[in-house]
Amino acid sequence: MRVKKTIWRPIVLGSILGLLSFVSSAGGFLIHLGFSGEATGPQEIPLIISAILGGPLGIFVASLIHELGIAMYVYKSQFSPDQMSSTVVPFAIADFAAHILALLTAAGGYRFLYQRTKKIYTFLAGWIFIVAVYYTLLVLFQSLLVGMVIPATPPFSVLFQDFLPEFQMTLFITTLILLALPRRYRKPLWYEFTISPIQIGDSQSPGKEGAL
Repeated sequence: MRVKKTIWRPIVLGSILGLLSFVSSAGGFLIHLGFSGEATGPQEIPLIISAILGGPLGIFVASLIHELGIAMYVYKSQFSPDQMSSTVVPFAIADFAAHILALLTAAGGYRFLYQRTKKIYTFLAGWIFIVAVYYTLLVLFQSLLVGMVIPATPPFSVLFQDFLPEFQMTLFITTLILLALPRRYRKPLWYEFTISPIQIGDSQSPGKEGAL
């Protein structure tokens, strides 16, 4: 039986990008930001790209692999078995749920943006809004869900401030990625188009695919 491309493509994409996030998380890889002097991890970049292009299936696969990378990093920190079962596992489950909820919002927002945006500056404004909403929801869900299993979790305001440098880096790099990708690779892979998207900055005849 032939598997629909709207199923296997998001799974493959989520697996590849999830592995990138896994390597970043498990290895504790950091990027030093020249504009702030801080260092932050790039693991959210493949996750959000997987979400907007791979949809729910891509989100699930990439987030699951990402959490395995977090677990691997924590395991190397020499946590005791009791700490792993009482702290690390509940944290991973709560963080997984927080990512799923926030990434689903990003996927839905990008679907609307890809199909409806007409001009490049409108697209850029919409993309900034999507990433900002994604990080706001991610931090909110993390503060709520992780706070349920780890009472010492910082409040939303503290977490959000800590995430600001990462938000700026993620926004900058993902914007470059989307602008650099060829038109056909910017299209969401997780659903069939019933109405052709509007191409940004260029008129297009009906029946052709649009792009950013």
